Amino acid sequence: MPDDTRLDMPLASSASFEGSTGRGRRARQMVRSLVVVAIVLALLAWAGNWAFTQWSKITETDARITTDQIAVSSRVSGWVTELPVTEGDRIAIDDLLIAIDSRDAKLKVDELDARLLAIGSQRAQISAETVMVDAQTKSRREAASSRVKAAQAGVEASREQRDLARKDFERIKSLSGTRVVSQQRLDQTRTELSRTEERYQVSVANLATAEADAREADADRQQIQVNESLLDNLRFQEAQIASERDRQILDVEDRTIRSPLNGVVSRTFIDKGEFVRPGQRLMLIHDPNNIWVEANIKETELRHLEVGMPVTLSVDAFPDHAFEGTVERIGQAATSEFALLPNPNPSGNFTKVTQRVPIRISVAQEDTMLRPGMLVVVEIDIPGR
Repeated sequence: MPDDTRLDMPLASSASFEGSTGRGRRARQMVRSLVVVAIVLALLAWAGNWAFTQWSKITETDARITTDQIAVSSRVSGWVTELPVTEGDRIAIDDLLIAIDSRDAKLKVDELDARLLAIGSQRAQISAETVMVDAQTKSRREAASSRVKAAQAGVEASREQRDLARKDFERIKSLSGTRVVSQQRLDQTRTELSRTEERYQVSVANLATAEADAREADADRQQIQVNESLLDNLRFQEAQIASERDRQILDVEDRTIRSPLNGVVSRTFIDKGEFVRPGQRLMLIHDPNNIWVEANIKETELRHLEVGMPVTLSVDAFPDHAFEGTVERIGQAATSEFALLPNPNPSGNFTKVTQRVPIRISVAQEDTMLRPGMLVVVEIDIPGR
C-alpha cells in the first residue's frame, strides 16, 4: 500500500499541470482573436471613413500657399553702397531697400544746373540789350521821321521858290531886248534863281540825309529781331538742358530703391559693394497678407465645384490648426496646356490620364502662420452628400 500511494501522487500533479497549460493556451488564442478582430474592425472603420470621405468630399494634397513675389530690379548700373535689409526682414512702404552710388549722377545734375544758370544770364543780358536798342532806335527813328518830314516840306518850298524864280528870270530875260527891263534887273533875277536853285539842292540833300538816318535807325532796330532769334535759340537750349536735367534727376532717384509695399524680404541676391546692371534681379519681396492657395483638382471633380464654396485647409506645419478658405477662381484650362514641352502622340498609342485643373482658394492670414510654399491639404464638401 505505501508503494502504490507514492506512485499515484506524481500522476495527479502531472494531470493538473496539463490542465492549467491548456487553459492558458486557450486564453492566449482568445486574446489574439480579439486583437485580430479589433484590427479588422479598425481597418473596416478606417476604410469606411475613407470611402465616405472620398464620396462626400473633394480632397487634394497637391496644394501650396502662393503669393505674388515681386522682383526688385535696378534701372541703372553702379556699385551697391547700402543694403540695410536682409532675408526675413519686415519692410514698410518707402523703406530703403538698396542704395547705388550716385556721386557721378549728382555731379552731372550740378553741371546741368550751372548750364541753365549761364543760359538764364545770357537771356537776361540779351533782353536788357533788346530793351536798350528798342528805346534808342525808337527815339532815333522818330527824330529821323520828323527830319524827313521837315526836309520834304523844305524841298517842296524850295522847289516852288526855284520854279517861281525861273519864271521871273525867263520873263525878265524875254523883256531885256526891248529896253523895258534894265540889265541890273536881269542880273538880280538871275542871282535869285541861282540862290533858289542852291536852296533847293540843299533841301534835297537834307531830305536824303534824313531818309538815310531813318534807314539807319530801321537797320539798327533789326537788332531787336536778331536778339529775339537769339532768345528763341536760348529757350530751345534751355528746354533741352532742362529735359536732360529731369532725366538725370530720374537717374539719381533710381539709385535709391525703396519698397513699394508693406511686406517681407523673401530673398536677396546681392551683397553690399557689388556692381549691379540694369534689369538685374536684386531681391524678392512679398506681402504676407496677400496669400492664397493654389490646388490642382481632377477634371472629374469639376462638376462638384462652384466659386464661393467653403474650403477646409490643413497645413502640414500646423496639423492641429484648421484654416478656412473659399473657392475664388476655377481655372479655364488644364495644367498640361501650360507645359513647356508639348506632348505629341505621333505613334497613335494613347494612355488616358486624368487631367488636373488649377483652382485658387482665398485664405486669411493668421499671425503670419501661413507662408508661401507651405504644403496644404484641401477638403471641399460636396453639396448633398
